[in-house]
Amino acid sequence: MKTLFVSSLIVVLCWPTQVLAARAQEGLACLAVGDLACAIEVRDALARDSDTSDAAKVLAMRTLFREGRYSEAVAILDTLEGAEWLEKDKNPYRPTETAARGLVEARGAGVRVRHAPGLETILQEDALDVLSRSRRTYDRLFGAELNHDVLLDIYPTAHRFILASGLPPSAVRKTGVIALSKWSRLLITSPRALSTGYQWKTAVAHEFIHLVVSWRSEDRAPVWLQEGLAKLLEERWLTNKNKALSIHQETLLREALENREFVPFEKFRHSMAYLDSGDEASLAYAQVATLLEYVLSIGGDSVLPGILDRIRNGEVPELVVAEAAGHTDFSSLMAGWEVWLRGQDLSVKEVASLPVVLDADADDYDIDPLLASDSAPARSARLGDLLLERERPLAALIEYRKVADGEGPKSPLLIEREARCLAALDRHDEALALTAEGVQLYPEFTPLRTTRGKLLDSIERPKSAIEAWKAAHALNPFDPDTQRALVRNYTLLGQADEATKHAELLRIIETGGVSALFKE
Repeated sequence: MKTLFVSSLIVVLCWPTQVLAARAQEGLACLAVGDLACAIEVRDALARDSDTSDAAKVLAMRTLFREGRYSEAVAILDTLEGAEWLEKDKNPYRPTETAARGLVEARGAGVRVRHAPGLETILQEDALDVLSRSRRTYDRLFGAELNHDVLLDIYPTAHRFILASGLPPSAVRKTGVIALSKWSRLLITSPRALSTGYQWKTAVAHEFIHLVVSWRSEDRAPVWLQEGLAKLLEERWLTNKNKALSIHQETLLREALENREFVPFEKFRHSMAYLDSGDEASLAYAQVATLLEYVLSIGGDSVLPGILDRIRNGEVPELVVAEAAGHTDFSSLMAGWEVWLRGQDLSVKEVASLPVVLDADADDYDIDPLLASDSAPARSARLGDLLLERERPLAALIEYRKVADGEGPKSPLLIEREARCLAALDRHDEALALTAEGVQLYPEFTPLRTTRGKLLDSIERPKSAIEAWKAAHALNPFDPDTQRALVRNYTLLGQADEATKHAELLRIIETGGVSALFKE
């Protein structure tokens, strides 16, 4: 999501000049361009001078909010209730203070992570790691180093994330927004809040890119540019490579190219969160990511600092980006992008969007895009489950294939079930090939990852099994079976440190987080 710094400058201009002290105006202007360190410096100077004016209080409240000191911000808000400026301030001070209650903090060099105590401690080490590596990677890439610590709040439920986000619940559930860069900090939903988890570390890096791009451009980079950079570069911290489109995104993009039905940039001018569906959001991300990929294929990474410098200095973003790719205007850039796109090998496979299931106990059917209702295919598939449970894998396989037979996207659940049947019939090569296809089509359908891991365990291939289980862990580190498998396989390979790490995570899970509480 795009970083949306609330424009304090607007409020400054709406207030009578005699009400706002000059220095408080300066601090609010700093916040308007995302310069938190500057605003804090002004705030602290006003405090030393014992300035208790409303303007000084507003500045203090807003900087405290961005620092994550929510209860202190609310305490100031209580003294300002009814003030005229409050009508123009949309920051969710009270909901955020409620959502963040009880979070505990861990620190690294220039980074802070807060999470719920106990079970959520599982996320702490990886969260600090991805933040630290993101700072090194993206600060260098964009030619800027953020001048304040980066705060990441991890909310244990989607409900608490929605409270703190300021977004309407309908937008979150419709487009699957579960992470934000907003108010100089990062907010994400814990993977435990989704039935099978999600690529939460990639989401952290994505939101960090928004933060540094907004700060570097003084929040003048438009949504399409921010989202394109964030989506394209969100895996650089880990792989040093650009993020490849998913097969689903490739298919959506190919169809849009053929039908000339792209998502207009104007439709997500303010945010991707308000698009009509998850598919529309996926297509929009694919458009802007490939557009920036095209630009960098011509100009290289070295054009990025210059692009942001020119935008910060007030130049038109569309023209700046076009010229970085050797075009004279944005229309020419878009035409060049389409020509380039037609030369890409975009997938022709049909893939369905996984449903977003938040804060709910869900079985495998609830998270399957094609079997999520009590339909005839779902009932037939459940008959296959019954046969498989009764150790009749061949009969179960026949039932599953009856359901899967036909046109349209494949069901990730049926791929997983068929693989289990094939494994039970000792047709391991077929089962492995099927799970490999499944994770390519549906990389975030965790049951496919775990089934592949179990299959590789059964044929004693620990190195390959570790890769499958690591992928499952990356999506949902709260699954005890995944942690047990990693402990077992790392032990088999003599990697004691890794085995010990996952044994500790398993202990936290098995004690319901109690073991972590004694360490905190």
